Amino acid sequence: MALFDAIEIFARVVEAGNITRAAEQLGLSKSRVSECVIALEKRLGVRLLDRTTRHVSPTEAGLIFYQRCTRALEEAHAGVTEVMAYQETPVGHMRIGAPEAFSDRFIIPALGSFLAENPQVTAEIVEDMRMVNLVEQRLDLSIRIVREPEPATIVRKLGMSEILVCAAPDYIARHGVPQHPVDIPDHKCIGFAALYWAREWPFLSPQKHTVSLSPVMICNSTASLRAAVVSGIGLAALPRWAVATELNEGALVRVMRDWTLPESGIYAVYPSNRLVTAKVRRFVDHLAPILRQSLSDMPDMDVAQDGYPADGVNVISDGSRPDEQAASLR
Repeated sequence: MALFDAIEIFARVVEAGNITRAAEQLGLSKSRVSECVIALEKRLGVRLLDRTTRHVSPTEAGLIFYQRCTRALEEAHAGVTEVMAYQETPVGHMRIGAPEAFSDRFIIPALGSFLAENPQVTAEIVEDMRMVNLVEQRLDLSIRIVREPEPATIVRKLGMSEILVCAAPDYIARHGVPQHPVDIPDHKCIGFAALYWAREWPFLSPQKHTVSLSPVMICNSTASLRAAVVSGIGLAALPRWAVATELNEGALVRVMRDWTLPESGIYAVYPSNRLVTAKVRRFVDHLAPILRQSLSDMPDMDVAQDGYPADGVNVISDGSRPDEQAASLR
């Protein structure tokens, strides 16, 4: 195997922390990855990794080598990206970061039609709720749902994410409908560890009122939070996009319609130190109208005073692209 390929495999092993995870990320067999690292150590005449049955970590020499390698790999990947940015035809591999539970409902369906139209493109979805570094994770694009995007990135706003307080009909039948934030402490609530307000709900209108929570359960994924509230465990605050199907089918009902929680923007985020390639630019152009239509078609189910749902629609607008690197984003 070429030296540069071996270096990239070694770096991925260090980042993954074990051979198995690195092999999965690289799409190689565990034996192939292990053989490559051993061959690299023999070539350099020094042990690069300390190995246990479940974990690997760089030796002192390995850490020095890894730090040098990552800079070289970043420059190499940046060079490939910049060259590909001048191509008009979308080609190559595209790594997309996206929040879990959002990607399966919106990103993957849009990718299906995009890949069918662009057979020279392949894609990889990396699901993560964290604000990861796009360059370090080698992401070409990240879809982020945040109140404010990071200042050092280039973004395109795709829509808004509204937060609703929901409950299962069975829970409502047993515990009643909260009408005001002061009623919430009398209810069982489910917290969402991924949000900065995991243990409190900061209502904004019709007046500001922050409610401290004592959750009976805390979840760290949108899917588990949705499952918990559908199961009737308690009240939960969830994005409309995450519960639209459940609201429409009657598995969940919305409560406290007149009280709003902080919204977040849905952004396509690009690394600021790279030109945007044709594949990424075309995919975001493909995704934007699909996402806008999907979000605007979502029903707005509410629990009225008597417990019956009421209909409505939530409509979003597409933001403009930034002036920076405008030529690469057109």
